[in-house]
Amino acid sequence: MSDGGERARWNARFGADGYLFGTRPNAFLASQGSLLRQGQRALAVADGEGRNGVWLASQGLDVLSVDFSPVALAKAQELATETGVTLQTECVDPSTWN
Repeated sequence: MSDGGERARWNARFGADGYLFGTRPNAFLASQGSLLRQGQRALAVADGEGRNGVWLASQGLDVLSVDFSPVALAKAQELATETGVTLQTECVDPSTWN
């Protein structure tokens, strides 16, 4: 997946105004909120613009949000700032990331 064209495609998708999938967390993830405890750690894989990672952070978790698109991760950081939470992000190629 390290193909530059693939990254460009995702950057273009996430480069549009607004949030491609909105800012609310995935419904299934939100339904699991009762299982979460302040201080737990979470890995938000393919988190895109951060809607799930930011929600997890708002529940008191220490979150690492990873995605292939640096454009999406920049928007995730903006969403985290607007929401008043801390979100650690890392731009990764999921086919080679350990």
